[in-house]
Amino acid sequence: MDGKMKNAPIYFAIAQVRYNAILSLETYLSEIQEKFRKAGFPGFKRSVSMAFNLAPIADTEGTAEQIPPVQHGRYVFSNIESTAGFILEQNALSFQSTNYDTFSTFSAALLQGLDFLHKVVNLSFIERVGIRYLDAVVPRDGETLHQYLIPEVLGLHSKLEGKMVHSFSESMSRNHLAFLISRVIIQDGSLGFPPDLQPMGLHVPQQFAEIKGIHAVVDTDAFYDTREVFSSDGVKNHLSTLHNDIVKAFNVVVTEHALNVWK
Repeated sequence: MDGKMKNAPIYFAIAQVRYNAILSLETYLSEIQEKFRKAGFPGFKRSVSMAFNLAPIADTEGTAEQIPPVQHGRYVFSNIESTAGFILEQNALSFQSTNYDTFSTFSAALLQGLDFLHKVVNLSFIERVGIRYLDAVVPRDGETLHQYLIPEVLGLHSKLEGKMVHSFSESMSRNHLAFLISRVIIQDGSLGFPPDLQPMGLHVPQQFAEIKGIHAVVDTDAFYDTREVFSSDGVKNHLSTLHNDIVKAFNVVVTEHALNVWK
């Protein structure tokens, strides 16, 4: 995952930087959009998400009042092929791709987008930097997942009677201020996405869209969760550290056979 693989298993990657909320973001949108368009991301979509607070708030007389839902604007800037793009929100910028090349090109794209944004709105601080990868593990004909994944994440999918529906494994670790979550989902069917992660406006390459049958998804998520003054170099260093942690975790989960097949 730290270099270019001939048969790379990554079918989705996303990196995000959260920063101080820009409530007036809408007023800067045309200027930001022009920068993304000239950088090769002319596609534009606008969506609105709703945030609900289900906890009632009591007023001075003790009467519970429900907080009304809050609308959050979300803006997607994608390339012509719809294989990569940015997601802009009031407090976060994400870069997503279904055609991952190398970490250097992937992180450079996010940093460029962040630089565009900073020049327009002048960011004050960041409070979270994260990277998440989804890798499809599909055995070749005559092979099994046991040849691709370590026993600790295989669960009981090959030991129970009947048709296997799914198996799930998750581990979380902390290294100073960074967290890492490693998940492995085994299922029989079409390749999909976790419920909390969906590509916005992107197309999945055919070789992944056509996957059916027994396969596994290695879902690796690393993030740094501390507020600090905004610095492009600081974000770059966090991304590099998080990526190194992800590579180490990924190499622990998969076998040498799997790495040889992908390389």
